[in-house]
Amino acid sequence: MLQILDAITDPGHEAKPNEDAFGHGLAHAWVIDGATGVADDELLDAPSDAHWLAREASAYFADHAERHGADLAGLTRSAIEELVRRFETGRRREPKGRYELPSAAMTLVHSDGAHLRCANFSDCRLVLLADDGETTILGDHHLDREASARRRTAELVSGIAPGADMRSSPDVMRYLRAARNRQNTEDGYWILGLDPRATAFMRNWELPLTKPVTGLLMTDGFASLAYDYERLTPAELARRAGDEGLASLVSEIRKIEREEDPDLRLYPRFKRSDDATAVLFRAIPESR
Repeated sequence: MLQILDAITDPGHEAKPNEDAFGHGLAHAWVIDGATGVADDELLDAPSDAHWLAREASAYFADHAERHGADLAGLTRSAIEELVRRFETGRRREPKGRYELPSAAMTLVHSDGAHLRCANFSDCRLVLLADDGETTILGDHHLDREASARRRTAELVSGIAPGADMRSSPDVMRYLRAARNRQNTEDGYWILGLDPRATAFMRNWELPLTKPVTGLLMTDGFASLAYDYERLTPAELARRAGDEGLASLVSEIRKIEREEDPDLRLYPRFKRSDDATAVLFRAIPESR
C-alpha cells in the first residue's frame, strides 16, 4: 500500500490549460505529462488535446487501477484502447499527420508491500529515497535531454527575439513536428498516446520492498529543478520535498523561470514555464 504525503500540480501559464494530471489509489500513484500540441488547431472539443489525453488517462487509472493490481502493462494497454475509442468518437476532423496526435509522458507505480513496481513512458521520473540515504532513480532518459537535442534547442531559441512566442517560429514548429512524427514508431520513441503497441515498449521495473522508502513522482516541469536548472541532485530534491513540501519547490522553479531567466537564454527551452506536477508517497514493507 502507499501513503500519500503530498501532491501538487501547477500550470506553467495561468491563461493556458494545465496539461499535467496525477492521481492515486490505495496501492497506485501516477503522474502524466501531456505533450503540448504542435497542430494548427485542436482535434478535440477540449481545452487542448494534451489536456484531454492526460485527464482522460488519469481518470481511467483512477477507475480501473485496483482491478488490475500489479499488472501495470495491462492497465496501461486497456487505458490506451479506451482512449482510442473516445478519440475516434470525439475528434472533429481527420489528423493531418502523426504529429497532431495527442501524447503524454507517464510514470505509474504500484506497491503490494513486498514489491514496488514502476511503469514509465518518457521523462516523468520516480526518485526513491530510503531512510538510510540510498537513492534509486527510475525513468531518467529521454531524447529531449540528449546533447544534440539540447544544442538544437539552444540554436533555435537564439534566433527568436526575447519574449516572442516560440510557436510563431516556422523553424521551431518544423523541428517540433518532425520530432513528434517519430512518436510510437520503431525508429522513434514510444509514449502514452493512441497506439496500444506502445505498451510492449514501456519501461518496467520491479524492486523488492525490503525497507521503507519515500517516493517522489514528478513530471519534467517539476524535475527541472534537478535536471535542467541543476540546483539540486535528485536525492536532494526528494529530501527537500519531504522536509519542506512540494509547493516551496514549485515556487523555486518559478523564480528561476520568471525572474532569473525570463528570456530563455540561460536555460534554453521552448516555453518560459512548464506545468509542474509531483506526488510524494511513502511505501513500507508489509510482513507476509
